[in-house]
Amino acid sequence: MQNNNDTPTNAVDRKQPVALMPDRLFFHTIKQYGPMSRASIAKLTGISRPTISESAQRLLKQGLVIETKRKTQNKQGRAGIIYEINATKGVILALAIDVKQIQLRLTNLALGVIRDQCFTIDPSWNKQDFIKAVIQIMELSLHDQQAPLLSIGVSVATPVNATTGEIIALPFSQFTVIHGINFKQLFSHHFNCTVTIDNDVNWATLAEKANGIAQQESNFMFIYFGEGIGGGVYFDNHLIKGASGMAGELGHIMIEDGVNLQDYVHKHKLQEALEAGDDLTAHPALQVISRIIASMATVINPNMFVLGGPLTKYPTFIPAIIALTRPQLFTPTLIVPSDAPNFAPLNGVETGAYEVALAQFGLPKPDEVSP
Repeated sequence: MQNNNDTPTNAVDRKQPVALMPDRLFFHTIKQYGPMSRASIAKLTGISRPTISESAQRLLKQGLVIETKRKTQNKQGRAGIIYEINATKGVILALAIDVKQIQLRLTNLALGVIRDQCFTIDPSWNKQDFIKAVIQIMELSLHDQQAPLLSIGVSVATPVNATTGEIIALPFSQFTVIHGINFKQLFSHHFNCTVTIDNDVNWATLAEKANGIAQQESNFMFIYFGEGIGGGVYFDNHLIKGASGMAGELGHIMIEDGVNLQDYVHKHKLQEALEAGDDLTAHPALQVISRIIASMATVINPNMFVLGGPLTKYPTFIPAIIALTRPQLFTPTLIVPSDAPNFAPLNGVETGAYEVALAQFGLPKPDEVSP
C-alpha cells in the first residue's frame, strides 16, 4: 500500500491556499452535487471558466477527478465534458469502537460505501486479544482492495488525546480493555497511512454539524446517552476539546460519593424504566440529567442541545427530559433528537477521515475547518 505518512508525490503545494481554492471548490462542488461540467461548476462557484478549466487540468493530472463518457450540449452545439470524482484513487476506513461493538465502514474517494459492518466485542478478550481482533477485522475489510488506503479514522467510547492518540484512563471506566492502547500509533505503523482519532461524542458532534440536525447552528451541544454518557461542545463554529480532550465528559460528573452520572443512571435502572414504559417525571436519573443539562445551558449558553445514543430511541425519553429541563432554563434553548442516534459517531469519523485523506492532496474543505 502507498505510504501516506509522507506527502504524496503528486500532491499540490499546500503552501498556496489562495491558489488552491478553485481546485478545492471544483472538487467539493462535484462531491456535493454530483458529476457536472466546467460551465456548471463555474456558475455554482462564481469562479471564471478559464480558472475552472485550469483546476480541471490539475485535478485530472492528480487523478482526483476523471472525465466521464457523458457529454453536455451547449447553445453553440459543442459537447461539454462532464467530470466526476475518481472513486479508484483510494479508500478510507472508519472505525467506531464502543464497549460492546466495533462498527466499520470502508468507502472510496467518491464516498461510495464498499463495506458497512458491525462486530461484537467478546467480553472475555484481554488487551492483546482485542488488538489482534481489531487488526484482523481491518485487514479482512481491505483484502480485496486494489486502491491504496488513504486514511483511517477511529472513534473510541472513552476520552482520548486526539493529538497523541493516548487513551485517558479515568476512574470508574467501564471500558478498561482499551486502556494503554494507542490506536493512532498502532494503525499508522501497521497500515502505513495517516490516522485520525477522537472520542465518539466529538465525532458525533461533528456529524450533526456536517450532515445532521445542527447544520445551521454555530453554537450547540451534543449529548450521547448509551452505555456511557458524554457531550460534545461546538461553539463559534469550532469543536471545543479542552486542554486534554476532556471537554463535555458529562458522564464523569460526580453525583454522590463514589458514583458518577453514568453509574448513577445504571444504578437507578433508567433503561429498564424506559423498556417498561414507566412514568419518568419522578425518576431520579432523569431529574439529575435535567439539572445537569440546565446547568450546562447556564454555563455555556448554546442555541441547541442535540440528544443522541441508544437511550433516545425510547419514545418517552426525550419528552421527559424536555419537560423536566425547560422550567430550569433561563433562556429559550432547543432540545432536539439526533437524526442518526446510533450511527452519529461512525458518520462523524467517516467524514473526518475523508477530510484527512483530501488534505494530503491539498484539498481540505474550502473553509479550512478541519475535524
